[in-house]
Amino acid sequence: MGLRGSEARVDAVGGMRVWSIGWAWVVLAAACGGEIDRDHYIRVDGALRAGDATRASELVEEAGRRVYGERNRLLYHMDLGMALQMAGDYAGSAAQFEQAESLGEDLYTRSLGNEAASLFTSDNMAPYSGEEFERVLVNVFNAMNFAVQGELEEALVEVRRVSAKFEVHAREGQGRYRSDPLALYLSGLLYEQAGELDDARIALEKAAALYEASEGEYFVALPPMLGKDLARVREHRPMVGKAGGGEIVVLHYVGPGPRKQERVFEVSLGHGLVLVQQSQIRREDEKQVQRALSAAKGMAMGTQVTVAYPVFEQPAVAATRAFLDVEGCGGAWAVPVESVSRIAQVNLEDRMSRVWSRVVGRAVLKFVSAKAAGAVGERLSGQAGVGFLVEAVTRAALSAVEAADVRGWRTLPAEVHMSRLECPAGQYVVRVSHGGGTGCAGQQFDAVRVGNGTRTWLVSSCY
Repeated sequence: MGLRGSEARVDAVGGMRVWSIGWAWVVLAAACGGEIDRDHYIRVDGALRAGDATRASELVEEAGRRVYGERNRLLYHMDLGMALQMAGDYAGSAAQFEQAESLGEDLYTRSLGNEAASLFTSDNMAPYSGEEFERVLVNVFNAMNFAVQGELEEALVEVRRVSAKFEVHAREGQGRYRSDPLALYLSGLLYEQAGELDDARIALEKAAALYEASEGEYFVALPPMLGKDLARVREHRPMVGKAGGGEIVVLHYVGPGPRKQERVFEVSLGHGLVLVQQSQIRREDEKQVQRALSAAKGMAMGTQVTVAYPVFEQPAVAATRAFLDVEGCGGAWAVPVESVSRIAQVNLEDRMSRVWSRVVGRAVLKFVSAKAAGAVGERLSGQAGVGFLVEAVTRAALSAVEAADVRGWRTLPAEVHMSRLECPAGQYVVRVSHGGGTGCAGQQFDAVRVGNGTRTWLVSSCY
């Protein structure tokens, strides 16, 4: 074969080499993808809606590494810990939350390096290290595990961990979520129960101030009973007013919690006009269609750039109110004490500057990469048409793999309510009923023991 044939082989090899650049991004992103199978979450959500938290915990446990993978180990422990708590397995839940605490702290310290690496593919490449509010709620809910079991010292360890995390947030100036009203309120009640009245007063004062200052932000008003708690602690009056009795305290978890969805911006420059198209992706099939369209537009438009980012959306909640009925003692309405949904939205808004810096930087990097691939293709082949084709294919591939990180703690509630009732010492049947929302079944707790001068903690869920 002559020189012309040899050149042709070089052109073909070079063309294949540069052609593969774009698709190498697809392979890399697929290998590094961190999204969790949506069918798994459909099954977990279904079990929780049916009031079968035990089945939900079994589904998460069965999924394990096969579904969650190494990059989502933190989500596995958080999802399982919450489901176990709602199922009444408080010791098992505590063990999962302890692993989530340790792993989350380790991942948080390594998150900057992971963010840098995600510039080359997508945010899903990095191990999930948790939102700031998720890492705090691990301790809040774990405190409840110990409170329900009567292990006050262990519960107080968890609320102290919350304080330590917010001290770090304050030093680093991380947004508006610098303290958690429910965490402070629980701290005050637990400190009081442990007889540490000065710490109880400080925590309750901070809780009252935060509820009043953040009502416009978190949409939760100062709970009426908190003012009474604070006045009692300041005056060193007994924790329970009724002689020879105690108090039943129930935290009501109302779900489902907030969910991340993907939004996509497509910016194209053609004929001197900038065209910006925005779409919101809610389902997996919509995501696949969107990525195919992004790839097609990437080939058709020489300056098209695709950018994806996450937003929180709140599904309809299962209930808007809850009532505590204690047989032989009385009843009490629950009041809201935490909006997890609103905190999630505020927390994400505060870190969007970091999200945008990555997604825009990644879009620019991919755009430049496509241009470079086209230049290499033209140089190796000596043909402008080959360079144009390689650039178009590369841009299409890079547009197709752009994806927002929509991972999150799926078994979280949207809201937390609290009901409280003082009862004489004894054993009771406790019932919880719900109203409003999409509806859910009530719960019954048998043989609930109330002691003298103490609190009995319960957890109820309506998903």
